[in-house]
Amino acid sequence: MGNFEKWVLIVVFIPFFAACSNAPPESTVEGLIEAQYEQTTKIVEDAKANAGNDKMAKVMSGMMESMMPKLERIENIDCDTIEGENAYLCSADVTQSIAGNSQTNKTGFKVYKLNNEWVLGD
Repeated sequence: MGNFEKWVLIVVFIPFFAACSNAPPESTVEGLIEAQYEQTTKIVEDAKANAGNDKMAKVMSGMMESMMPKLERIENIDCDTIEGENAYLCSADVTQSIAGNSQTNKTGFKVYKLNNEWVLGD
């Protein structure tokens, strides 16, 4: 392969590699997913705390708490660019347990860079 062909390949692939490097790091995506689970858990805990002495509210809060998924692990995170350079369609194998039963599902979600911070989208 001549020098010209090498330069053509480099010029063609530079934008591709540059676009790939803008994707959110796996650790960031994992942190966003973990934060989502923590937020949901906090909502249930707050509801339980606000139940006070109301027996029915305590029972309902306890049932909700036992049905809440517990995050076990996140693996195989993969993100592809969509809708411009600051939006990514990601997938991950998310393992969670509900009432002691563990299950892994391939989950899809969007990640956006907004005001220089990564956020989960709809």
